Amino acid sequence: MDILSIPFNQFLGLALSDDPAYLMTLPAKGEYENHLRTVHAGALFALAEASSGLRLLREFSDVKDMIPVVRNVEVKYRKPAVGAIFSQASLGMEKADVLAALETRRRVLFPIRVSLYDADAVMVMQAVFEWFVFRE
Repeated sequence: MDILSIPFNQFLGLALSDDPAYLMTLPAKGEYENHLRTVHAGALFALAEASSGLRLLREFSDVKDMIPVVRNVEVKYRKPAVGAIFSQASLGMEKADVLAALETRRRVLFPIRVSLYDADAVMVMQAVFEWFVFRE
């Protein structure tokens, strides 16, 4: 699966980051602004969700019959966001433990932590996406 080919992500214009310190980016567009002229929480959430999915798919690209579904999300909006936004994402569980659970139980629940930053590297949002992954 290609995260960038998902119609909603295409609609938003989500892209891979050119900066190797980050995973993805939400470009600066007036259409993403809220009533305070900062980036809307929904746009930030969409970038964070896509980033968690991309991290999951990259980490487990060798598991061919895997089906991932977001089960739960915890979000903390930290600062008002303005302009382009960039993401980082990391597994909240050892990869070997995830693979072992998929092998023995054919399903696993694990977190992916996501942080979003503005162009000045100020953290604007943190989230933990809990993914339920099963094998067909």
